[in-house]
Amino acid sequence: MQLNLSESARATTAEESKYRIDYPNSLPRVSRIIALDDGSLDALRTIKDKPWNGARFLRYVKSTPGSEKLPTLPVDAILEDTGGDRFHLSDEIKDADIIVMVTTVGCAAGAAEVIGNACLVRGKRASGLVRLTGDHMDQLSRTLLSLRPYAAMLVVSSGDEYIAEMLTALRA
Repeated sequence: MQLNLSESARATTAEESKYRIDYPNSLPRVSRIIALDDGSLDALRTIKDKPWNGARFLRYVKSTPGSEKLPTLPVDAILEDTGGDRFHLSDEIKDADIIVMVTTVGCAAGAAEVIGNACLVRGKRASGLVRLTGDHMDQLSRTLLSLRPYAAMLVVSSGDEYIAEMLTALRA
């Protein structure tokens, strides 16, 4: 009497190995991590040199008009990397898979709106990470309300070590 192989056992046979895919099952992510305020920029500087998968750490500098026809609609912005080089938000998010806005409680509602609208116009989804520092619980709900329309996922962190953990979980 011959025993039948289980599905798992049959999948590991030499005969079945010719059907295996011989490359990783996902492409590396292109991530843009954007600090919206100075405190968040300091937090990102402490983790930027860890081994990341295509993540760029930037800071929001200022909004710019999206076009000359609609100069009052800021759907673009100037970003700066840690070396001081400046880039347009629209160029940075064009090929990005993940856009994460990092802000401190009480800061950067205007920056979140500009980045969120730029992502919306380009069909991108942004996430938000709010750093809860000190005793600012009174400002937390205001900060969350200002970010909520622009972030598909919104996380509150009471410690900066969580930033690296979240970015690792997102495969940034």
